[in-house]
Amino acid sequence: MLRVALALCLVVVLLVAHPQPAVACSAGPDFDPRDHTQLLVLGHARSIELDPRTTSGIVEATVTLEIVRVFRGTASSPLRFVDSGSVYLFRDPYTGKDTIDFAGGSGACGTIDDDPVGRYVLIALSRGEDSRWHANRLSGAIYTDQPDYAMYRWLLQRHGVPVPFLIIGLVPDAGVFGIALAP
Repeated sequence: MLRVALALCLVVVLLVAHPQPAVACSAGPDFDPRDHTQLLVLGHARSIELDPRTTSGIVEATVTLEIVRVFRGTASSPLRFVDSGSVYLFRDPYTGKDTIDFAGGSGACGTIDDDPVGRYVLIALSRGEDSRWHANRLSGAIYTDQPDYAMYRWLLQRHGVPVPFLIIGLVPDAGVFGIALAP
């Protein structure tokens, strides 16, 4: 009986004292996306290419953007960026066909939750060791069907970009402010 009681106490102590593993896409309390972002752009996604070297699992995706506006850094259009944590490729067991699942919010710090082609995106990018632009959910990305979208304000402010408009009063639809980001 004493052994059972000691074992139960030991289990409780280990559960309480055992450190929890970090979430794959998490940052410390002092994380500031401005420290990790060299380029902040609004663009229109024209295409997405998947890394042909990977046949299943998380696949590196390269998105091509036509730039609408640059808020930080310098870039020319078209711009290509890499997202290494959003696209999951797997073989459907019923049909035998390769299937793509966009899973940007899965915990791997990807930014793409749905097919980005034809959508607008305000995205923060950083230059990788491979000299390509890389996206990361922690730095920020907002995909939408509208080139001028009121929710961009949050990401712009997060990156210290002065926002040239003020919204007061009730907002019936966050996307109604058509010329809010016009240069």
